[in-house]
Amino acid sequence: MLWRLTHGEPALLAIQTDPDTRRAADLARAVSRDCHKMKAFVRFRIVPAADERYIAWFEPEHHIVDRVAPFFARRFNGMDWTLVTPERSVRWNGDILQFGPGGNRQDAPADDDAEPLWQVYFAHIFNPARLNPRLMQKEMPRRYWKNLPEAQQIPTLMRDADARVRAMLEREAQAPRRRLPRRAD
Repeated sequence: MLWRLTHGEPALLAIQTDPDTRRAADLARAVSRDCHKMKAFVRFRIVPAADERYIAWFEPEHHIVDRVAPFFARRFNGMDWTLVTPERSVRWNGDILQFGPGGNRQDAPADDDAEPLWQVYFAHIFNPARLNPRLMQKEMPRRYWKNLPEAQQIPTLMRDADARVRAMLEREAQAPRRRLPRRAD
């Protein structure tokens, strides 16, 4: 593509029907999707016997650690964290990102005390009336489930969805509860 762009086809990237252009766009979308999945499915776990230090394990399909690390530095700016992947790792100490070699799944804790919180949160946001297993697995592919504490509940939530929907339909309608406190006059 570079040769073509510099040797007579400067508008190549605008030709959407060109096989090379299509392939490059497909590759770009795959990398972008992998970046999105990393942002969505990384779970930092507290390191036992360390003072507020967190480690996460993730298995991206592409070499995206350098691209996504600044997002985590902004998002978890006040945390001391390390993200380990098979190809590369990155550590944020609250000041700078330090990149290093990859690691193994065993380099990160398998779980921590926050696991039950993730499970409660996921169970409460799960809407059985909107269950669409095909779409759910497209957005949260099974390959990520092993590293997500909340994913352990998915089979049970899916199995019980029909019964929960029936119970909701059979329940008498209730007026919504006011969530904001009333102003004192």
